[in-house]
Amino acid sequence: MTASVFSRPTESHHQDKVSLGTISARDYIRVLELTEQVAAGLLVALRQAITIREAADPELSLTFSPQLIGFWGQLKEIPFMEEDVTLEPILRQLGSSIGSEKFQMY
Repeated sequence: MTASVFSRPTESHHQDKVSLGTISARDYIRVLELTEQVAAGLLVALRQAITIREAADPELSLTFSPQLIGFWGQLKEIPFMEEDVTLEPILRQLGSSIGSEKFQMY
């Protein structure tokens, strides 16, 4: 939603010169952080799914493209979870890796 929606008009809509740039920048940063968190969750789920699928069909990795093999190499850095674990530290670290572009998504 645009920042102007949250601005209250002053002086009967005359000379309303409120800068919405800083509000928009803060909102944009929050949207980026939330997107990184969602992407981190999806990567953890993808890591689990591919590992389970690969265990069922060991020849599955032979059908991967070179780009997916490179991506899979990075996904292997995410720990495989066989039991319930606290995901918050994993998601935070993965989110910061995405934000700092250490984790390359092809």
